[in-house]
Amino acid sequence: MSEIRKRSIKAIIWIYAGFVLGAINTYFLTHKNWFQTDEYGLTQGLIQVGLLVAAFSTFGVTSYLYKFFPYYEDNLPNKNNDLLSIALLVSLVGFVLTAIGVFVLEPVILQKFSGNSALLVEYFYWTLPFGFFIMLFMVLESYSYGFHKGVLTSVLKETMLRFYSTIIILLKVFNVISFHTFVILFCFQYAVITAILALHLHYEGKLWISFTLSRVTRKFRKKIFAILILTYFVIIVGTLRGSIDALVLAARIDLKAVGVFGFASYMIALMHAPFRSMLAITIPILARAWKEKNHKEISRIYNRSSINLLCFSLLVFFCIWLNYEQAIRFFNINPDYLGARWVFFLLGVTAIIETGTGVNAQIIATSSYWRFELWTSLLLTALIIPLSYYLTVKYGLVGPAIANLISFSIYNAIRFWFLWKKFNLQPFTFKTIEVIVGAILFYLIVNTLLASMEGLLGLILRTSIFAVLMVALIYGRNISPDFKPVLKNLLLKITPKSRR
Repeated sequence: MSEIRKRSIKAIIWIYAGFVLGAINTYFLTHKNWFQTDEYGLTQGLIQVGLLVAAFSTFGVTSYLYKFFPYYEDNLPNKNNDLLSIALLVSLVGFVLTAIGVFVLEPVILQKFSGNSALLVEYFYWTLPFGFFIMLFMVLESYSYGFHKGVLTSVLKETMLRFYSTIIILLKVFNVISFHTFVILFCFQYAVITAILALHLHYEGKLWISFTLSRVTRKFRKKIFAILILTYFVIIVGTLRGSIDALVLAARIDLKAVGVFGFASYMIALMHAPFRSMLAITIPILARAWKEKNHKEISRIYNRSSINLLCFSLLVFFCIWLNYEQAIRFFNINPDYLGARWVFFLLGVTAIIETGTGVNAQIIATSSYWRFELWTSLLLTALIIPLSYYLTVKYGLVGPAIANLISFSIYNAIRFWFLWKKFNLQPFTFKTIEVIVGAILFYLIVNTLLASMEGLLGLILRTSIFAVLMVALIYGRNISPDFKPVLKNLLLKITPKSRR
């Protein structure tokens, strides 16, 4: 089994353990007896503003960390490695400047949200510590990629973070703490996983801190400065385009709409889980492959990431779509969230396009053409912000989802074209068409036969029959070259030695 495959399996197992916790958390947060829709919307709004604070604070150091890590590691002794020190110093200065900017712009910011989202205004300043610890985790996470700690950071971000949330949600549900205390504790969730990651790196002797400029820094100072400036804008626009939906909904409609949209977005996160784990693992491998001019390895990663992620996203999307309304009724979720059905559909199609084109952004970002990623990111943001605003005003809740579908389709088409023309790289084969057609056909069959079946039995039958058909197609037609080795490895682990 390849290195990426082994690590991806471990990461996905932990990520989905986290998603079990996340599903429990979402159930409590959306159940009509425990949290109001606008309270759930507040948590989503705080997350998006916190991410923006972190993005403005990083000053591009995350890309600098994983892009230059091999050069520092290969050419410096540990005690003289100033990679992390520079990243921390730059990001701390960035946070101070961002905090000052927030205070200066306070009247404008609060005016935009006071009319429809008063609850967000009340807790707005708690987004500063929230964003600060997100920023610190982003720095340590990117630094950890160089040590191939992608599985660990995935565990912390996807599982430990949700475990912390489960604890404070249960404390609120059982009235041990007030909603006010819950919100404050919610804003410090990243402080916990940041401390764990820092302690782990220190324990392993890999928290390298040096306050003397190394010869590597001096040699690459111009390139480092360039990548900090340019990727700073990539990070900002990337975060902004992810946050714009919640911010526009909060400003133009209310926090209830943010909550409903956030509910659909959580289910989309299920489709993206393997994608996120793969990013953490492939980024350092791609960076070294470019350094060593190993185009064959880059092509292999591109092709396999595309078909593997496409198979998975289709499986998850149709399993949810087959059961959306019935699941909300069965689990006694607030009926407000029925309004997210078509939001989920449009965001789901967007996610299939995004995951189905593989790790194209990461291939470009780790290459010498990383500036192209900046320009395409700027284009995407230039598309999605006005579209999201206009379509929200025109169509309401579904507007941002339409904006995402249009913008990300154009964005991925451009990245696909660039890699094809510049490096003769493209990830698609006839297997791509085969799995898409198969998934649609299986959906139509299951939906026609079982759409009217309510209750737990209906949920189980629709999901299991569709999943079995998809797995049979992927296995029988060898759609994914990694599926059979993974399945064989799992069977070896669960089969007693005496029966082998």
